[in-house]
Amino acid sequence: MSSYIPAGRLAAINHGGQKIEIQTEFSKYPEPRIATAVSLEGRVIHKIQKQWGKQIDSPEELHTVEELINKQHNEVVALVNEHAATLVAHSGKAEASQPAAPDLLDRVNKLPEVESAFIVTAEGKLLSQQRVTREAELMAQMIGQLTDVLFDIAGASNFGDCEDCIINLGSHDLLLLPFQQGYLSVLVSTKVRKKEIFESLWKIVRAAA
Repeated sequence: MSSYIPAGRLAAINHGGQKIEIQTEFSKYPEPRIATAVSLEGRVIHKIQKQWGKQIDSPEELHTVEELINKQHNEVVALVNEHAATLVAHSGKAEASQPAAPDLLDRVNKLPEVESAFIVTAEGKLLSQQRVTREAELMAQMIGQLTDVLFDIAGASNFGDCEDCIINLGSHDLLLLPFQQGYLSVLVSTKVRKKEIFESLWKIVRAAA
């Protein structure tokens, strides 16, 4: 059971009046990895991820991961410094070409127990078959942050590693599964059997991976 949390790194580069931020940290879920996010004016435009493959179980491993974090962070900062003009010029095109997952959501929404479903991306954006309001976008960001915390708590407790979780919302439950560095979020009644729904959802998610 791991309780080691490596220190992350954060840097900022100003180019043409715009701020590019580079953040590197160790993420436990959906799989242990070193992740660097490059953001332009608060919007993630690029991510670099390298798998670590296991939780950190000793001070020696902690030291090794922190060295890898520093190395990856410094390499990305150097690349951003070199190509800042290109990143700024093409960031709009990158956002426009971001892939959605309409087929996955279509299959999930066809399950009789599902009342609604959406995807929270790694950047905190919301993908849905329904109209996305600003309030829904803010909720998606909150769900993503909360889910990261829930998975971290489970991983550092006697629950051990977990692949999914349930948030009770009163008369409904929100089922959460890791999907493409973000989360698939599914709203169902508290009265339905969760085990069978999770089995169906995992089949759909794994088929879409």
